[in-house]
Amino acid sequence: MKLDSSDPRPLYVQLADRLVELIEGGAFHPGDRLPAMRDLAQSLDCALITVSQAYELLSARGRAHARPGKGTFVSEPPPQEEPFARRWEPDVARFARGARLEGVIERLTPASEPGAISLAAGHPAPETFPLHDFARAFHRTLLDDSPDLMQYRSSTGDADLCAKLAALLRGRGCSASAADVIVCSGAQQAADVVATVLLEARSVVASESPTYWGTLGVFDARGVTYVEVRGDSDGVRVDDVERVFAEYRPRLFFVSPIAQNPTGAVLPARRAKQIVSLARRYDVVILEDQTGWQLTYDAPAPPPLAAHDTDGRVIVMESLSKSIFPALRIGYLYAKGGINEALEAAKMRADVFTSTLTQRALWRFMEGPACARHFRSARSLYRKRRDAFVEALSDLVPWARVRTPSAGVNVWLELPQRVSTQAAFDACAREGVLVMPSEPFYPTRSGPPALRLSFGHLAEAQAREGIVRLARALGKLVQKA
Repeated sequence: MKLDSSDPRPLYVQLADRLVELIEGGAFHPGDRLPAMRDLAQSLDCALITVSQAYELLSARGRAHARPGKGTFVSEPPPQEEPFARRWEPDVARFARGARLEGVIERLTPASEPGAISLAAGHPAPETFPLHDFARAFHRTLLDDSPDLMQYRSSTGDADLCAKLAALLRGRGCSASAADVIVCSGAQQAADVVATVLLEARSVVASESPTYWGTLGVFDARGVTYVEVRGDSDGVRVDDVERVFAEYRPRLFFVSPIAQNPTGAVLPARRAKQIVSLARRYDVVILEDQTGWQLTYDAPAPPPLAAHDTDGRVIVMESLSKSIFPALRIGYLYAKGGINEALEAAKMRADVFTSTLTQRALWRFMEGPACARHFRSARSLYRKRRDAFVEALSDLVPWARVRTPSAGVNVWLELPQRVSTQAAFDACAREGVLVMPSEPFYPTRSGPPALRLSFGHLAEAQAREGIVRLARALGKLVQKA
């Protein structure tokens, strides 16, 4: 039994379908115990979560059932109406997959494990939150603005905030006006608005790999087919972008050119310009995530891909929540022409408008000196933490490859091929350190074993203790492998 990465069906659906064939062919009978998930994952050389999802799908189809502590067993044949009931199953499974991705962070919280150190969640440092400055901005907004502020407002965003965001984009080389900006409730909603307009079931999406799992969850819910674009320490490779564009003609290309999550890579301006040229040649729309461009450590942030766009095919998405503080829940889209009009309509249908009170307070904060001061302080703190974190990893885990991030708050730790990320996850948890496995970051959920480690929210001493625990856990695995 083999899984085919070129098959447009997700790996877990392939596996579930193959097991049904074996059941219907007589290889398994009602009451038979299916192979243990770990054994099957090892024999197929796939992630444990792939087998788990396949067994969940079998249970949903009525072909198997779990017995706590004993395993998964073949069920009696389903009633005759089951084929009709299963017509909606792919859609339900698709949304369920997105829901499971949304639960990743909750599974990794140390709240239920006192003393655990989380290197898993890419959270900002609370000490960087500009709370007093924002409190003043909210106070002034409530006192100075018209009561109309509390009424229903434009779905595209507050006019002053849109103008401010457009000015920032112009300062980075884009020909932006306030009318080109759509304020959203964070980048997650922004991605969903784009998906609503551009994607449908089986749409081909080219995506950098690895990439941010939250955006992939949005695309998963649309039932898209992924084609992965390979990269290196500087981000996606232009030659592989051209290969994918020419061979697959994707509807959309998703890329994070700055503070790439999870690797922290920054795409050079030369590559960005070449990629936009290829998108024009092969008629591909680009969605670029510019979140975290203010947090580059070694050089100023290069211009967005949109700065090289001349025919309105590049959409910019950015979360301001991650770079200021998460509770802000403000992001935006920047797009030109017909795409912008379609995005505006989709945003209005999604939630009518984003909190104007928060938008006005954010505009006041961005207009004053506190905003620049916040980013200078955050860059300085994160740069110091990055350097200490990478140095500790290099010292304590010398047999793994450490990718030093040029921006952002994450490090991508590449493991030896013989080490399973599931085993690494479990071993680290036993040692009291929580890590993020690599599978959710791969569009096809399959790729070289790695861990995303986040340092932004941890003091240096706590981060080092987390790495000591991680080194102890992984060292035991490497010795056994």
